[in-house]
Amino acid sequence: MGDKVEMSALDAYMNRVFKAVVIIIPSFCVCASTCVTILHFLNIYPGLNTKALFIFDSSTLIYLAIGIFFARTGFTKEGVIIPKKLKQAKITMATIIVIQWNAISYVWPFTDFWGYAPLFVVVFAFFFDEKLVFAETLGIVISMLISWFIKGDMLLPVKNEYFLGNMIYRFIAFTLILGSINFLTYLGGKCLVEELERYANYDTLTHLLNRKSMDTYLDSAYSQASKDNTPFCLLMIDIDNFKKVNDTYGHDCGDEVLRFVANTVSCGVKKQDNVFRWGGEEILILLRANKEQAIAAAERIREDIAREPVRYKGETDVPISVTIGVAPYTAGTTVQKMMEEADKNLYYGKRHGKNQVVCNNN
Repeated sequence: MGDKVEMSALDAYMNRVFKAVVIIIPSFCVCASTCVTILHFLNIYPGLNTKALFIFDSSTLIYLAIGIFFARTGFTKEGVIIPKKLKQAKITMATIIVIQWNAISYVWPFTDFWGYAPLFVVVFAFFFDEKLVFAETLGIVISMLISWFIKGDMLLPVKNEYFLGNMIYRFIAFTLILGSINFLTYLGGKCLVEELERYANYDTLTHLLNRKSMDTYLDSAYSQASKDNTPFCLLMIDIDNFKKVNDTYGHDCGDEVLRFVANTVSCGVKKQDNVFRWGGEEILILLRANKEQAIAAAERIREDIAREPVRYKGETDVPISVTIGVAPYTAGTTVQKMMEEADKNLYYGKRHGKNQVVCNNN
């Protein structure tokens, strides 16, 4: 297409996290294996099979190559992450971490190594993917429990009078730490991601859906109408003499008028309808109704807005009116043609008196 793609805050966040995680995880693996190798050749950590250690180190380099591959191929030409690549990278990196956890567990004979398990899970929390973090946690826990049976003499504490207490401590600490990571993942997904999506899809001034989110809703309504002839209409609303409001009372007053109109419009439609800030002082409504119902709704909105002036700073009355162009769906038309018709009807009304609803669907 050649057009620059505008990324939402959520897109930008996921782009950065994706690049970081797919590189950091295998880099951690390389650092861990290098540490073991250095200690081995310094005779600080003897007893390892050199060939096995070579395979271990080689595998981590393969992990790093995989991470670089995802970092280089996971994006569109416009720089937006590809959902399919994101899913593949998540699964691949999660599998690599479980494998690496097991590999290090069996070559690192320290009974307190279990305490590092949260580090193998926490990196995935940045994706705010609850299912992924839970699956990774489950994989780490199960593989750790299995290792206790296979290499209990190496990985479990000494069986003395403190053994039971030590094991109870392990389970409590493990549950609390990994449980906290999973909770933070849930909280981040519930709060941060929803907030980012809200900023990505809604206009901050009017709290209406923004133009970026509009295509999804319009395409859905069009597909439904094409399939079973479900009626819908587009209503294009423009505030009359808005430039005069800004010039006379200032832009703060203009913002107050925009918020008033947006709120009135939102209250004047049903829950299944969608209201968008089209741009400037223009608002678009996707009304799931037939032509007659749409005209009636438009007239009601126009009357509600014109009924009384906006009270600015409690002392100035600013008279407000709007002109509305209506375009109903008809078989064979397209969303683009409906937009053009709504816009044409709107500007017909603007040129012929304003403060009116126009629907010339011939």
